[in-house]
Amino acid sequence: VPHRGAAEALAAAIAREQTLEVPPGVGGPEVEARWLGRVECVEEAGESAWTARIAYAPELVGGGLPQVLNVLWGNVSLMDGVRLDDVEPPPEALAGFPGPRYGIEGLRALVGAEGRRPLVSTALKPVGLTTRELAALARAFVRAGVDVVKDDHGLVDQAPAPYRERVRSVAGAVAEENARRGTKAAYFPNATGPVDTLERRLAWAREHACGGVVLAPGVLGLDVVRMMAERENGLAIMAHPTHAQTGPGRREGIAPDVLFGLLYRLAGADAVVYVNAGGRFAWPLETCLAINRRLRGPLGGLLPAMPTPAGGVDAAEAAEWLERYGPDTMLLIGGSLLAARDVEAATRRVVEAAAEAAGGRVS
Repeated sequence: VPHRGAAEALAAAIAREQTLEVPPGVGGPEVEARWLGRVECVEEAGESAWTARIAYAPELVGGGLPQVLNVLWGNVSLMDGVRLDDVEPPPEALAGFPGPRYGIEGLRALVGAEGRRPLVSTALKPVGLTTRELAALARAFVRAGVDVVKDDHGLVDQAPAPYRERVRSVAGAVAEENARRGTKAAYFPNATGPVDTLERRLAWAREHACGGVVLAPGVLGLDVVRMMAERENGLAIMAHPTHAQTGPGRREGIAPDVLFGLLYRLAGADAVVYVNAGGRFAWPLETCLAINRRLRGPLGGLLPAMPTPAGGVDAAEAAEWLERYGPDTMLLIGGSLLAARDVEAATRRVVEAAAEAAGGRVS
């Protein structure tokens, strides 16, 4: 936007589009006074860039999470050059959301992680491995001491490892290794798939004593994740970022920390996977730290969620990332461990780094 006048006009247009969506005067002055979005300020934010702060009446979001999304990023998502950079929800707007059921401390208890150490998660992949091969990988990961073994988001119901067979076999392998070692590693199968069969997939995971499931809010829809988070099914939810359509360098869309750190947490994610700085997506460190702050910070009465940096994390740099992000982190490493000559030994070194980050020892 080239100048202040144009920026102020655009801000006013957004405020109207996201609320009344009618020309000025339609509905009368009382409706406009109560329901029209209010532009509080417009400030310069760089060359031809402006930040507008717009206030909305809390009553507008009475329709739950879909309406929150509709107000924050509804018709405005059709406009060029507009980005949602920040949201400050009032307490009354948070009251109707489940938030994480487990949260950070609940995940610690689930996997038996005593003390203030970071958690370690690994991914079963690639697509094309058989159920037997995936179960063998899971055994190696549990023997190495990981906290969570998760399916890759690309593992769904393919012929080499169909969902029901895979869950039964991998969950059994994890349980057997836990029994041998006296550990509580959890298996999170990827339950993302057709919504009309989602509850059956979650029931199957629960029947086989899985600790949680992987769900992709960008594919399923945030409110579907919210609905599953409110079910009394005993499963933690790890949110995967696929199809999120966000990134720190984009001029349009929802900022990563707002999407992953606020909206995914509102929907009930206990752990949120995002792409880490230095990985194959190369997001800036500042973006990752902002996501961490959103996930862990105060949000009404909602529990904090576990930041889960991933996306090409190099196992050799695990200690550096654990030190940088602190104990309330679940580091997710897949490819660099799977590429190792000895997967179990490479994984154990990461687990040892997590213990050392908290001044502890690996048993």
